[in-house]
Amino acid sequence: MRHRILKYGWLIGALALAGCNDWLDVNPKSQVKQEALFSSESGYQDALTGIYTIMARTDMYGGNETMGFLDMVAQVYTEVASTYEGALKYDYEASAIETIIDAIWSGNYNAIANCNYILDAIDGQKDIFSSGIYEAVKAEAMALRAFLHFDLLRGFAPSYTVGANEKAIPYVDHVTNKPIAQSTVAEVIDSVIVELEAARELIRDVDPIGPAYEEYTESGYSTDDYIQGGGFWLYRKSHLNYYGMTALLARVYLYKGDMANALECAKEVIDCGKFALIEEDDLQSDDTWGYLCSQSEYISSLYVYDMEEGRSDVYFGEESTTKCYINDTRRGTVFGTPGVDIDWRNQNQFVLKTGETKYYIGKYTGVNRIPLLKLSEMYLIAAEASGDKSYLQTLRDHRGYVNYPLDDDCDLTVEIEAEYQKEFMAEGQLFYYYKRLNYEKLPNMSDVMSGYYVFPMPDDEMEFGDIEQ
Repeated sequence: MRHRILKYGWLIGALALAGCNDWLDVNPKSQVKQEALFSSESGYQDALTGIYTIMARTDMYGGNETMGFLDMVAQVYTEVASTYEGALKYDYEASAIETIIDAIWSGNYNAIANCNYILDAIDGQKDIFSSGIYEAVKAEAMALRAFLHFDLLRGFAPSYTVGANEKAIPYVDHVTNKPIAQSTVAEVIDSVIVELEAARELIRDVDPIGPAYEEYTESGYSTDDYIQGGGFWLYRKSHLNYYGMTALLARVYLYKGDMANALECAKEVIDCGKFALIEEDDLQSDDTWGYLCSQSEYISSLYVYDMEEGRSDVYFGEESTTKCYINDTRRGTVFGTPGVDIDWRNQNQFVLKTGETKYYIGKYTGVNRIPLLKLSEMYLIAAEASGDKSYLQTLRDHRGYVNYPLDDDCDLTVEIEAEYQKEFMAEGQLFYYYKRLNYEKLPNMSDVMSGYYVFPMPDDEMEFGDIEQ
């Protein structure tokens, strides 16, 4: 029972008093009082930074919720290390796989609890904030809470398509040390939407990357007017910014099947002018594919200071821990003809490391961010929600297919699927794409997906939580 209580009630560390690493020391006996952490603007900023730091762990979005486990169960990889083969076989009871799934559950709720502590305190202390920072911190905490709940829903509950009224997950929207009953799939979706709509309205006029500002420079601003709050307004693509919230709404509305709102949100991001699909000329530089995309296409992302050693080298390579590998046959199937020869992703995101014999995914070498939301997804959502293939063609043009237009009578659903498979390798979105559309079988799989789409909740949750079995 204690494990469950702490899961929903943690307030972790104090960045105001210690470094970022101390924020991750989850020890209730060493917690500082809430009043000490939230007595200053910088304390709130540090608390918000701490949530992103939690999310960037390898057992969350810094690994298994992106390049690791979620792409294993999406059958992205031909091979993985023997310890993790249970994921390819959907053996969720295998020891290593059970540990991964439990860590996703507890890690997301851990981060949610910290969002709740910020939101529980912030309204009573508006007067300690510089201009706009109260709105931004509150909005980001709300949006992160929605983001984390949505991914818990996508992992641990039936899809909206097949189980809108089925019991799903607890939606924990306040500080508590008591078990919370499950909401239904539809109730969670609606809560996420309400929270995101409120958050982006709150931050709309203050976010430098939002619609109130004509220009945005990723590394800073040309005047001192924006360098306030200890640099809080810098590097907004490493936050869930206004357009990140809008892009997430597009993703959520699509998951719900609300095509009109999904299209509206996706178009707002596409048309805002703050992000751009990469151009062929960009590929002439020495920069990596991941770096090019992060500079222009990432909407919201996670900063990871040790990306190559702590992430890419852990998941990709013959000496890596997990050895997530896609063989040439699988790559040929995914990229097809003429994609193997002309697709920029196939040509630029696989690397042969010194002394090795296999090409592994290399999109996380030479970069320090993992994408949470990208402009390319907005084009795919717009295409699916509108039925207009021009959105898909625009994306394809910026991936090497400018001389290969889609046929007028092409099957748009098939073409969108093909782009998801190429675009989101090692990003954790493909499994949820298949789940949303309720694929009976995944590509490269002969097994029927019955039961595999829903991850099992941790045993202690089933035993001590307010969960209907």
